[in-house]
Amino acid sequence: MSGAGRKSFADWLKIILSFGLWGRSTRKKHGQKGRTEFDILRAHDFLRSVLQYSHDMIFVTDVHGFLISFNKGGEQALGYTQEEIVGTLLKDLAQDPEELLKLLEDSRKESSAVSMDFSFLHKEGHPVYFNISLIDLKNAEDKSIGTVGICHNITRWKKLEEDLVRVDRLAEMGRIAAGVAHEINNPLAVISEAAGWGAVVAKDAKGLGKEDQQELEKIFADVIEQTKRCRSRTKQVLGFARDSEPTKKEIDIHELLKETVAFLGPELKYKQIEILYQFTEGPLILKSDPKKLEQVFVNLLTNAIYAIKEKGEGKGEITLHTSASDSDAEIQISDTGTGMSEEVQAKIFDLFFTTKPTGKGTGLGLPICHNIVKKLGGRMSCKSRLGEGTTFIIQIPLA
Repeated sequence: MSGAGRKSFADWLKIILSFGLWGRSTRKKHGQKGRTEFDILRAHDFLRSVLQYSHDMIFVTDVHGFLISFNKGGEQALGYTQEEIVGTLLKDLAQDPEELLKLLEDSRKESSAVSMDFSFLHKEGHPVYFNISLIDLKNAEDKSIGTVGICHNITRWKKLEEDLVRVDRLAEMGRIAAGVAHEINNPLAVISEAAGWGAVVAKDAKGLGKEDQQELEKIFADVIEQTKRCRSRTKQVLGFARDSEPTKKEIDIHELLKETVAFLGPELKYKQIEILYQFTEGPLILKSDPKKLEQVFVNLLTNAIYAIKEKGEGKGEITLHTSASDSDAEIQISDTGTGMSEEVQAKIFDLFFTTKPTGKGTGLGLPICHNIVKKLGGRMSCKSRLGEGTTFIIQIPLA
């Protein structure tokens, strides 16, 4: 319905109130009987129209649970047409038929029943969640003749709730990881000190051959080097997990990109992914927030690694390309992964949109990156071809 033809709640209220005014004028022309019959027919048509075109799913069953009416809101919610679904058992649409039968029984005993979280199955098989109210229909003899159901679709809110729980779980994992990093740092410091002392003892030891002495010194040097590496890794984890106030300082984008790749070393270690650097000559200096940009780069590189892995060819390339104009620095992160369709590209910056399976993605990474870049005064865009790969383009002001 167009905006001009759509009626507001106030408009419908005026129509309802007009029944009374219309009745008074009609009584004079047609008498009490004519007015009553016409009022009933008009009220019936109006009510049927309201129920039929409600966005809520509204249905009516007979006393045995067979559907005898199903509105357009129900067609939109579950994907069935009224012709397909009328005459079927309502319980066959429920994800939990036993729970529905219990609700129907409660509605007959108490005249109504409510469930704040009930799911029916869509025609395609996935659950659709509703707040459902069931009302017992009775005839003039006070005998049950069926049930009316009014169901408000809460699927979007349900998904939002689940996504927020997942995000909270990820945040908790980040806090735990920071605690683990602290715990690891303490024994690493002891190991490093012991290895240093062992190297001194080995160097001054008497009775050892020159080769044995050199081998021991090399072993202790390796231990010291690896403990330094571990401490560097835990420092990076702590730095990334720790929340920090936005700061702006001069940074070299080339160095920040290299540090980010080093941070993701464990992700790349056992995958045949080659990192290609196509940097503009010399350093690329700009004044921005290094922690925020690092978060963007980590997310884009992680997505690139995932896309290459999902393609299933066993190997791939990620290219980091930089350039500069008079006002902006441009960073392009390209991969040879699965790529995206135009439909997916149109949604990638929408909150909670993800193509990853449950447990693999939250649908928050790219929207957050997009917002970060925007707050830093920049722009972020994407170009991709299905099956060929994806390129994310970030433009940040040089000053």
